[in-house]
Amino acid sequence: MSRHRILAIATACACCAVPAAVLAAKPAPTTVTIGIAPVKVTFGQSAVVSGTTAANTSVTLRADTFPFDGNFSVVTKANSNAAGAYSFTVTPDSSTHYRADVKQSNSPVVALAVRWKVTRTVSTRTPKKGSRVLFSGTVSPAHTGGTAKIQRRNSSGVYRTVKTTTLAAASPTSSSYSVRVRVRRTGRYRVQVDGDGAHETGNSRSVKLTVH
Repeated sequence: MSRHRILAIATACACCAVPAAVLAAKPAPTTVTIGIAPVKVTFGQSAVVSGTTAANTSVTLRADTFPFDGNFSVVTKANSNAAGAYSFTVTPDSSTHYRADVKQSNSPVVALAVRWKVTRTVSTRTPKKGSRVLFSGTVSPAHTGGTAKIQRRNSSGVYRTVKTTTLAAASPTSSSYSVRVRVRRTGRYRVQVDGDGAHETGNSRSVKLTVH
């Protein structure tokens, strides 16, 4: 083999080796973990999204609200600390999926469920047998046109609906209800609003009505 032929082969091999060296030098994707606690809150309550990544790195928190179409919009940004830890406090109006982005890397998705906030008052806790007790309160966020269910707990500990009423407009952030229920015997009651996808089922605090 001639000297020129040997040089040509050596040059060709050297050229082929360059891309491999460049690929080997390319930095690995930055790893980012994520978690959320608690995983379910009542409207108005907060949860903490946290995780780890490279130290002193910009982290972008993104959110995808119901109906969860995969379009994650930017919520806020922060830098991880010297140990690589980051955290965000979130207070969403409805159930939301969260993701943390770091450079070209995305964390897994975590879900936060938001239940209706249901308040309840009664006109009396010691009604006369057969009299009607006024149940009233609010549901947040606003759910005008939805249904509030007045429920009584039976001897097995299961709540059964005894009356329903339609939620009315109250404010930009809440709806209200007011309905009278005839009470013939002592029992424990609550008000429930079913979930609608964007919100989980919400229950008011229970109350014991003692008939006399």
